This record gives sequence, structure tokens and C-alpha cells, in this order.
Amino acid sequence: MEPERDPAVERSAFVAPFMFQHKHPFTWISVALTLIGGILSVLSTGAVGPVFLVLAQVCALAEFKKYTSRFQFTMIIVSAVMLGLVIDLRAHVLGAATVPLVLIALALVLRQACMQVFTYVNYLWIEPSLLLVASAIMIHNWLSMPFQWEMHVLPLVPFSAACFLAGSYVQDGLMMKKKTRSGYRVLVGKPAPDFVLPDQEGNSVRLADYRGKHPVLLIFVRGDWCPGCHIMLRTYERSHEKFKARGVHVLGIGPDSVDVNKDMVQRIGVGYRLLSDNAQLVSQQYGVVYDNPAIEQMVNYSEGIPLPASFLVDVHGVVRYVSRPDRVGEFLDPTLIFGILDQLPDAGQAEWKAA
Repeated sequence: MEPERDPAVERSAFVAPFMFQHKHPFTWISVALTLIGGILSVLSTGAVGPVFLVLAQVCALAEFKKYTSRFQFTMIIVSAVMLGLVIDLRAHVLGAATVPLVLIALALVLRQACMQVFTYVNYLWIEPSLLLVASAIMIHNWLSMPFQWEMHVLPLVPFSAACFLAGSYVQDGLMMKKKTRSGYRVLVGKPAPDFVLPDQEGNSVRLADYRGKHPVLLIFVRGDWCPGCHIMLRTYERSHEKFKARGVHVLGIGPDSVDVNKDMVQRIGVGYRLLSDNAQLVSQQYGVVYDNPAIEQMVNYSEGIPLPASFLVDVHGVVRYVSRPDRVGEFLDPTLIFGILDQLPDAGQAEWKAA
């Protein structure tokens, strides 16, 4: 039997070459500003060059929630290094600005760039520690050096952004830990609660329709505002063909509307269905929703925020794997799910049937 044609995959394959030209517009502006800032800093001792370099960082950060890519991470660090070197060369004190600016840049990108290691809840002391060292060096510079506008003022821009982000990580991570102490509502060996949700094209998807046909991998994401969720979706996209070869259908579930999900799927290049659970009913069914008023107000979610989690449902509708609630972030390792599939005698035999 020929493999089932997945319209979402075909749409993604068609859209991707055209979307590539339009990705990361502000990060590409960051590249231009970094080059211009570097050239101006060489040609003139004025403040225009360093200001361009700060703007380069701001532009890369502007898309932090939208794309969350290595390209952005690289530009945040490169613009920080460039700004630090320009300030240091003018002050004739190598490292005085470069070291704290690099530490600040690491505080901005490290957790997202290494999400599989840091997750949302591990090593929450990393960013505050980096910023504490950076602030100590900056205070030393203020006290020991004559006032220089570039040295004393410009580093405060990325420092403020990093402090806000680090505070958000710590606050949200502690809230997640508190929620996950009691585990999720759905457990291994129990039937998966059925649901009907619209995908990014507005088509209804019912979990029970897969019963007797395919295993299903459910991955809950926190929404388009969450940089780590973009990484999560891309991680599973890289394994999509492997899941497909095993007969496994991947279904993402998030709290955003159909339109937002459609934009996110096209923007980050996802080939599987992303379902809209904007009333958070399914998240509550599975016990993967928690309250964090600080974020809920910011992203306008009134029913809470989903925890990032994954559930493997076999062809009989029984849950066979649940990502560990005490390690929010385990969802980023699809190899764990392949290990579970290897233990299910019927999982690898599921055929792709016509809808």
C-alpha cells in the first residue's frame, strides 16, 4: 500500500523555498547594522558606530520569540563582541567592555541555544550568575574609569533585556516545578482521553479516528510566544520522517488560534498538524496546564499555560509514554520515544491508510 499523502507535509515542502527569503528580516537588518557599525567605528571615533552595534543587538532580539534560531543567537553574540571590542580599543583597556557584554549575550541565548540541556527548569542559576559577574565588572568600570558614554551607558541596553529574560526564566521555572510535583493527569497504561480540535487549516482532528490505524505522538506546546516551543517543534520535525516510517502520526497541540498556528507552521517549517486548543480543554484533560499570571497577562491566555509535554498513544488508544514531569524538557529527546516504540510489537506494523 502506498504511503498516505499528508497535505501538511506537501504544503510545507511547497511553501518552504518561498518562505526562506522572508525569514528573519530583523536579524538580517542586524547583520547590516553590525557591518555598518563596525565600519563607522573604524572610520570615526564618534558614538555613531557603537550605537549601530547596539541597534544590531536590539534587532536580533526583536525576533527572539518569532524564529528562535542559531542565526539569531550568533548575531546577538557577534554584535556584543563587536561592540565590546570597539569600546575597549577606544578606552585602551582590553576586556573591560567585551567580557561583560559577552556574558550578557550568553545570558540572553544560552538557555534557548542549549534547551535540551537546560530545559525550562534546570540550572536556573546560570543566567543570574552570568549577569552578576557582568554587573560586577560594569560597576568596577564605572568606579575606576573616567566617564565614557559608550562604556558606561551602551551596555545597559542589552543588560536590561537580559535581566528581564533571566527573571522570567527563574519565575516561570519555579512555577513549573511547583506544578509538576504531582505529575500529569494522564498516566502510562491508561486510555488517552479523546478530543476533537481544529488543525492549522481549520480541519477537525479526532484522536479516536487514529485508533486501530496508527500510533499517535501528542506534543503540547506553550504557544507561538515561547522560543523554546519553536525549538521543540523543529526537533520533532527533524524526526518526522522517522516517525512516519514507523506509522506514527505527530500532532502538536497549543493554546493559539488556528490562524496563529498556521502562521507558525509556515514560518518555522513544520510538516505535521498543529491543533488549536485555545480553550485549554485538552490541556486540562491531560493535566498539562498551569497558572502563571505574569505570563498569562502578557500573552493574553485566560485559561492558563500548557506545560511542554509529550504523550505516545498506541494503536489501541492506550498511553505508552509520558515525558517526565520532574524533567520538563525531556520532550526534546525524540530518541526516547523510538525506544518505547521498539518495545511495542504492533507499533512498527501500523500501515498508513487512506483517510
